[in-house]
Amino acid sequence: MKTRAEYNILDFLKDDSFLRSVLLLTDDDVEFWDNYVLENPEKKQEIEAAKQLLSSMTFDDETYSEQEKLELLEHVNDQVKSIRRHRLYVGFYKIFTAACVVALLSVGVYSFFAPFTSDNQVATIEKNRSNFEKDTRLVIAGERTIPLEEGDDVLYGGGEATISSINQQDERYAVDVNDSKVEYNELIVPKGRRASHLVLEDGSKVWVNSGSTFRFPTTFEKNKREVYVDGEIYIEIAKDAERPFFVKTSEMSVRALGTRFNVMAYPEEMEAAVTLVHGKVGVQTDHRQQILQPDEQYVYQTTTRRGTVRKVDVSQYVDWKDGILNFDSMPLEELTRRLGRWYDVDFFFVAEELKTLKYSGAFKKYNDIRYVLNIIEEITNVQFVLNERTIVVNRK
Repeated sequence: MKTRAEYNILDFLKDDSFLRSVLLLTDDDVEFWDNYVLENPEKKQEIEAAKQLLSSMTFDDETYSEQEKLELLEHVNDQVKSIRRHRLYVGFYKIFTAACVVALLSVGVYSFFAPFTSDNQVATIEKNRSNFEKDTRLVIAGERTIPLEEGDDVLYGGGEATISSINQQDERYAVDVNDSKVEYNELIVPKGRRASHLVLEDGSKVWVNSGSTFRFPTTFEKNKREVYVDGEIYIEIAKDAERPFFVKTSEMSVRALGTRFNVMAYPEEMEAAVTLVHGKVGVQTDHRQQILQPDEQYVYQTTTRRGTVRKVDVSQYVDWKDGILNFDSMPLEELTRRLGRWYDVDFFFVAEELKTLKYSGAFKKYNDIRYVLNIIEEITNVQFVLNERTIVVNRK
């Protein structure tokens, strides 16, 4: 019998304690699995993948009793066991398991994407739950939602937001600025959407990558400029010696006066990184500060809470803003995570050793995902099996 330290995604979905921790939030189970991740950091990605499948479910507390909830959990287990007995081949477990979870929708469980939450200021980013859920969108002061087409530019300042589109006239939206308190706007770029471009009121330029939320005030304060990111941005900061610029994530604070750099801080990643293209920045983490020079990258390990500085080819980390995924000796696991955000798909590996295979090359975002996968298949011993938005990575 497997120990929990040997679990894969399917094993997590079959574990009663894990199911209770995600779906019922029972205190003992939640505490157990929190400690499990601390003791087994190499399992964090698989834990998050299993949670992702389950977190699309929630219970209406006014409708279901605790007994009924437990019965639903038993139903998940029964379906997973049945799939295992009748599987076609290794690797499709995970696709069918996801289907079982979705099948529960027919018995009254409703689906939504869980919002990003945390205890600090960055955690106040909440994903808008309007009809524009899959659209790139600008949310003004948490009240008005403006859907954006791919290729639209946003110019913000002077009490209005201007949407510049290639195919139509500019659209202008008035912004009410509250002088008595700081209010925030959000530029949200879902997975599968192209990077969006924004010019802030001070002239700073921001590119927001797929699967990211960029949060900025309706007006900057007099003595500083602060913005927040959940995901990845590239930013060119307008010089203003009187007002330093801060980019904040859940783990880092980056200070700059006038410079160009990239910040990557996706919550599902075990690493956060700041890559400096031009100028100078200071990166603050856990009461420690690191000064970066051009062509340097600061990498922060979220599990060990330690950071390192290394020399890099910055083009690999900033070309995404031009619609290019550029990579050199990148492990397949990292490459598929990036492709997953770009194309809004999920990858599942049949064998752990496939994750460490390394690749070099470049893809344009407008290439179909099948084109990209075919290129990888041609030069390596891996095979991709597509089932709608789920892709299984297997040996040939």
